[in-house]
Amino acid sequence: MWDFVSTNDLDETEQAVLSQLKVDGRMSSVDIARHVGVTEATVRRKMARILEDPDISIQAVVRPLRSDLGIAAIVGLDVDREHIISVARKLSEYSFVDSVYAMTGPFDIIIQLTLPSTTALHDFLVSELANVPGIKDSESYMIGRVFKHSGRAYQRSKTEEKKG
Repeated sequence: MWDFVSTNDLDETEQAVLSQLKVDGRMSSVDIARHVGVTEATVRRKMARILEDPDISIQAVVRPLRSDLGIAAIVGLDVDREHIISVARKLSEYSFVDSVYAMTGPFDIIIQLTLPSTTALHDFLVSELANVPGIKDSESYMIGRVFKHSGRAYQRSKTEEKKG
């Protein structure tokens, strides 16, 4: 059975605090209080309650394709219906798999991963992924450039700046 995450359990102030943290997870309680229009003590109390939820965490988000992190790819998987959950859980065990999504549309599961090289991606696809029970087919796509990730838009490149 799937677990559905909802912010409906959060009150209006908690949702406003969470919205500020999505913009900047390092924002101080004082700054959040100023933006939301409540006291700093209220923000600290609301943050403590929000962070009790295991589905919510504050963490560093590293931009995919940062030159020292290797390559990023998305892989779409065609999976036997009865194996979708077991395949998703198996793929979630790999440390280099950043995200695993059960989907509607042409793919049953889509994964995003970061590996040190195209050779490592090839080895994963041929040696590991091909041996996961339930996977019928896969299509892989290399990520060439990231414009927005985890809600954060990235600056234009120097070349784009020159072009205007």
